[in-house]
Amino acid sequence: MVGGFQNAFLRNELLTPPTYFGKNDFMAENDGPDGIAEEIIKNLAVEVYRDAGKPAGTEIGKLGEDVVKAIRLALFPLQIVAGYQDRFANFVNTSIRKVPADRFISPPAQIIGPVLEGIRYEPSDTPIDRLFSDLLSTSMDKQNIEKAHPSYPLIIQQLSSDEAIILKALYDKKVPTYEFVKTFRFENGRSFDDKIEKDEYPKEALTFPNNLSFYINHLSQLGLAGIYEYKNQEPIYNASKNAQSGSRMFCKYQLTDLGQRFMDACVYS
Repeated sequence: MVGGFQNAFLRNELLTPPTYFGKNDFMAENDGPDGIAEEIIKNLAVEVYRDAGKPAGTEIGKLGEDVVKAIRLALFPLQIVAGYQDRFANFVNTSIRKVPADRFISPPAQIIGPVLEGIRYEPSDTPIDRLFSDLLSTSMDKQNIEKAHPSYPLIIQQLSSDEAIILKALYDKKVPTYEFVKTFRFENGRSFDDKIEKDEYPKEALTFPNNLSFYINHLSQLGLAGIYEYKNQEPIYNASKNAQSGSRMFCKYQLTDLGQRFMDACVYS
């Protein structure tokens, strides 16, 4: 699985230890899931979700209570290290603020649990972090929740940051435009890879551009994206032998149907 620590490692980043609150051990009894939930309540700007007419500083409204219950349930199985309280609180706060108040619903445990598990070792504001955040927002929006499948957090955990960038680039294009042209040579009745004549994907956006082929193979294995032929192959002839010596394959980078649906859920708008 490529995610979390490995993502940071592949980006040549140092994993910065969490900010501790004067402790070097696991969080004290009051700083477990309940403590994190309470911290989220403080930072959540829950006044937009309070019952009408209640004064500030009293109790949160029904939706706020549902969110806290969902967070407590999601965090209960996790061993939370001191300092991650702020990380979780800020992450959930950011995801909630994207959702219009009149469309807000409590997130399903099958989504928020794996999402919070996934961000434990992922630095803030990375391509992977943004996929997790937008997926959580989608799951809290009654207009879009049908897009949020329980398998998606586990798919995100298997992605590298470069792969997340590739998916976003293909998603933003809407119509496949990055062309990939490859030739094959025929020898002794068999076909062999010859050369890549054209590859239009903008590799400069990737941290490790030389891994593009590996990334595409991995995304194809996950069923999210690939390089697919868009027209018939073109024969290549050897003029001196008056015979076909190979073929030229015309492809484009594109998302699969699953990849499109995945990105619909993981890019919140």
